[in-house]
Amino acid sequence: MIKNKKIFIFIILVFWLFSCWETDEDKWLSLKVLDNFEVSVPASWVVLDSWDSSMLPDPSYWKISLVVSSSEPKDGFSNNLLILEDKLEKDITSKDFSVFTNLWARNDYYSYHEIETKDFSFIDWEESKLYVFEARYNESTPNLKFIQTAHICDDKSYLLTIALSSSIEDTSKYEYILQTFNCRGEEGSDTESDEEEEEKEE
Repeated sequence: MIKNKKIFIFIILVFWLFSCWETDEDKWLSLKVLDNFEVSVPASWVVLDSWDSSMLPDPSYWKISLVVSSSEPKDGFSNNLLILEDKLEKDITSKDFSVFTNLWARNDYYSYHEIETKDFSFIDWEESKLYVFEARYNESTPNLKFIQTAHICDDKSYLLTIALSSSIEDTSKYEYILQTFNCRGEEGSDTESDEEEEEKEE
């Protein structure tokens, strides 16, 4: 009886610690929900409707889906997340698309210098590649650190890029932000789609 009581107390303690950890995670992240995807970003970051050329590149072949930026500049630059969207012409995996977009980045960015390349998984288990590199948007912008990956959602491709001050060394928490990217169905979230299917069956 005493042994069972100890096991019960241990289980309760584990659940309590896990709950505390989840609360701490939620404190610094805020969920942004759009029509085709959702992503968690730092709660202190703000969604931008406009920006100048010194902050973001001019994407000639992409549609800008979301721009979220830090409200506290560091070294004269505001860390930011840029999500670009395009319609796919043919089937391709997220991993292969991320490789393709990195080749584009090597040619499109100035002074490209690779820091790290590794396999990457989103919270929906989609496999991709993650690239960490230093570069500049153009000749007049400062040298920045970039974290970039890609995710395919049905017939749309999404290029996710976080731009940081070059003085930031540990990029792990920013990589976690990219991991939270998740596809949503054309009619809304996966949950909503499931509910609609159940109604049709009834």
